This record gives sequence, C-alpha cells and structure tokens, in this order.
Amino acid sequence: MSTMTSDMIRARPVTTAALAIALVGAATILGAWFFQYGLGLKPCPLCLEQRYAYYFAIPLAVMVALGDQVGASRKVLMAALVALALGLLWDAGRGVYPGGGGYVVAKH
Repeated sequence: MSTMTSDMIRARPVTTAALAIALVGAATILGAWFFQYGLGLKPCPLCLEQRYAYYFAIPLAVMVALGDQVGASRKVLMAALVALALGLLWDAGRGVYPGGGGYVVAKH
C-alpha cells in the first residue's frame, strides 16, 4: 500500500469507510446486473428485494464521503455509517434465513 493511501486512511477514516461501502456495493450491483441482463439469468423476488439495501447504501455512502470532505458534523457522519451498517446487516440476515438458516431454526 502506498504511503499516500495509508496516510488518507489514517487522516480520513470516515471517508475511507464510506468509499469502501460505496465501491463494494456498486461492484455487487454491477455483478447482479451482469448476471441478469448480460447472461439472461432471471433473479428471484427475494434477490430483487435485497437490491433495495444497495440502492439505499451506495448513495448514502457517497453522501457521507462528501459530507466528511466539506466538514459535516462528526455525529451526523457516524450516525449515517451506523445506519448503513444496520441496513446492510439486516439485508444480509434476510438472505441467510431462506438460504438454510430458517431450516436450522425451524428444526430446533
């Protein structure tokens, strides 16, 4: 890792976290669109619903990064990062339950 990159991570951890969320989220959605539109694989209804969290998280993460650059309140930025984390964790939980977690819970 270059010195400039590590200096930015130390100097602006909120921006770094927000940009990481935005970039990983965008890569995820682009991958889903590739399989749907590029390869013609039709997603299930739950797959389509799970994209809503990304449609919410990507723009919010970009706004957090921009807010950090212009000097927004640290409390507001942290609240937005917490909202991002909770929303994406909730969405991940929705995907785990029907994928096998619901079966394990129902059997015990």
